[in-house]
Amino acid sequence: MIHRITANKFSFHPVEFTPGLNVILADRTETSTQKDTRNGLGKSTLIDIIDFCLGSNVSTGQGLSIEPLQDWEFTLEITLAGNRVKVTRAIKNPNWLAIEGPTTGWVEQPDEDDLFEGSRFKLDRWRVLLGWAFFGLRSSYDTKNKPSFRSLISYFIRRGTVAYIDPFSHTRHQLTWDRQLHIAFLLGMNWENASKWQELKDQEKGIRTINEAIESGAMEGARGSVGELEAECVQLESQLKRESDALEGFKVHPQYETIQNEADRITETIHNLTNQNIVDQRRLSRYKESVEAETPPSNTAIDNIYEESGVIFPASVRRTLTEAKEFHSKIIENRRAFLETEISRIERKIRHQNDEIRRLTDERADLLSILETHGAMQELAKLQERILEIRGNLEQKRIRLEEIKDRNTRKRNINIAKAELTKIAEQDHEERRDLWSVPLRLFNDNSQALYEAPGHLVIDIDETGFKYNVEINKSGSEGIEKMKIFCFDLMLLHIMSKQNNSLNFLIHDSILYDGVDSRQRALALEHASKVSSANNAQYICTLNSDMVPQEDFSDGFNFDEHVRLTLTDEDPSKSLLGFYFDRPSK
Repeated sequence: MIHRITANKFSFHPVEFTPGLNVILADRTETSTQKDTRNGLGKSTLIDIIDFCLGSNVSTGQGLSIEPLQDWEFTLEITLAGNRVKVTRAIKNPNWLAIEGPTTGWVEQPDEDDLFEGSRFKLDRWRVLLGWAFFGLRSSYDTKNKPSFRSLISYFIRRGTVAYIDPFSHTRHQLTWDRQLHIAFLLGMNWENASKWQELKDQEKGIRTINEAIESGAMEGARGSVGELEAECVQLESQLKRESDALEGFKVHPQYETIQNEADRITETIHNLTNQNIVDQRRLSRYKESVEAETPPSNTAIDNIYEESGVIFPASVRRTLTEAKEFHSKIIENRRAFLETEISRIERKIRHQNDEIRRLTDERADLLSILETHGAMQELAKLQERILEIRGNLEQKRIRLEEIKDRNTRKRNINIAKAELTKIAEQDHEERRDLWSVPLRLFNDNSQALYEAPGHLVIDIDETGFKYNVEINKSGSEGIEKMKIFCFDLMLLHIMSKQNNSLNFLIHDSILYDGVDSRQRALALEHASKVSSANNAQYICTLNSDMVPQEDFSDGFNFDEHVRLTLTDEDPSKSLLGFYFDRPSK
């Protein structure tokens, strides 16, 4: 229970709280605009101070951590796990909190510092203590996602406009798992199931991120299905075997290059001899054709020609013709003899060249046989390099194949685990019916106190985790949406206040009542007073004076007796801090 708020400055207006309804009232005598960046009268600042003393985060230049408040220290007097203590936190040194009072039975004990002349807590240990004192949190939870004191307390101290949009959220960017887990914890459900759901979602996200990277091309060479990679692996395995077999039988000859050069020279000689044979064969054919064509005409044939022409030659002319014929025959005989000699020579040459070709061919065959069974060092190095390249490529394919198989297996296992977890959660949920049916009934009671028909707190379970919703028949208007939050939060206060040494206060900013019908506003304040008083708890709220529905309160309800502090804008000294300052623009 919160008893008192003070500060180290005389201008500050201390506030004392009692069980039941506690109202901080702001009475405005002047009209402020929406663009006014002053701290106003301090309603929201008071909520910030309480949260600050309960370990909220601070950011330089925001909230209370601004230049005009650098020398300020705020003290919260509170009963914590059976001990009434005062805790002081300074704006200038927010990582330490001074503590006054007994700490008997606390799981965390303050540090004693002679220089400090008192007891104090490091901020992180103070939060651990508050988590234990308010919610029974342990530091030994063996899960990645576990209840956080700061997230839990934020449902009881809602700060800022974004905290009054959804009953199940207290910040704009609150993650789904955070809502599922902490609401489950507060409603008495198995929050560990929510933690397990998130672990499965994280695994799914990891697989999805990898797949998206592959599809986008960010992971070069990672594409391909299992079947495609299997086929590529088979091909590479066959290629690797062939190359490995070749390497195993590879022999290096010390004169490999010399032999190879000699084989090349012989090959060139064989080609030249073969070409020369072709030329010689053509010449031989022409010579043989010429021999056959060199047949002289017979003497009788020449005589017959002249006789048929009627020409009769004298004896002297006939003698000359005979000599000419003999001369011509001699020329033909000489040419025939020459051709026959050339033919013989060319035939001998061709035979010699053929013999040389056969000899060189045999010699080259011997050299090639050596080359076929041996290799050069360069070829050996290339073969080894090629094998290493194939083996590396194959290994990469196998790794990618195993990665794909692993992702597919993990994905199947995740789906199986989600189905199993959903089944377990449903069974566990049914077994805990006596626990979670209480908040459902309390929410119904709270909503029925404001409206004729009761509302419903709905809890569902599917493969993504817990699903929460609140329903009131007249839902739709801003005011009714705000009252859903009121009914939900008051239900949480009712539950927590029934537990020993647990949290027993709920704080609402005037934001909650903005836009709410005057009649419902009156009913809400009366119901909050009734519930908090009946459970020895505190309902603390801030209101503007023009929001007080005096005409709608029930007979016998005295609103004024619940006002713990009235702030006015008559002059700066009547504000919470006793002065005005400009807030940094956001």
